[in-house]
Order: sequence, then structure tokens, then C-alpha cells
Amino acid sequence: NGGELLQTLTGHTEAVNSVVYNEDSTHLASGSADRTIKIWDMSNGGELLQTLTGHTEAVNSVVYNEDSTHLASGSADRTIKIWDMSNGGELLQ
Repeated sequence: NGGELLQTLTGHTEAVNSVVYNEDSTHLASGSADRTIKIWDMSNGGELLQTLTGHTEAVNSVVYNEDSTHLASGSADRTIKIWDMSNGGELLQ
């Protein structure tokens, strides 16, 4: 029938506004009103890998580029940040 709940990930302290899988579905990025982006290891039971910080307001949107080397995040702080996921999530200047 489909629609079966497979997993629930917890860790954000406020509303989750956006989620996106990477290219091969091994990682999931979530953006939240708590001003953070969390990266989850879906190949390892949804373990929290890291928390990206830098936005000063809610994160409203997250999206990987085509090969998942970069993650873009859009925020209510009126900025878009580009994160280097091939380098541990370092914020690109």
C-alpha cells in the first residue's frame, strides 16, 4: 500500500522547513527555524553527522547541487550560503 513510516529523525529545536537528499540518497540535509542545517547519514540509520551554523534567522530552503559537492541554503536573514560538502561542510567565501 505504501506510505509506511520508515524513520523519524530528531535533533532540531524548532520547526523543520526544508529537507533534501543528496545525489545518491546517502545523506539528508534539513534546514530549520533554529537557524541550523543538519546533515544526516541515511546509510547509517539516520545518524546525525554534523550541524552547519552561520545563518542568523530561520533556514527556509536547502538544496544540493547536481553532484552533491555543494549545498545551498536560503534563510530569512536574507542570505544564501553555499557550503562545500566535499570539505566537511565548510562555508564557501
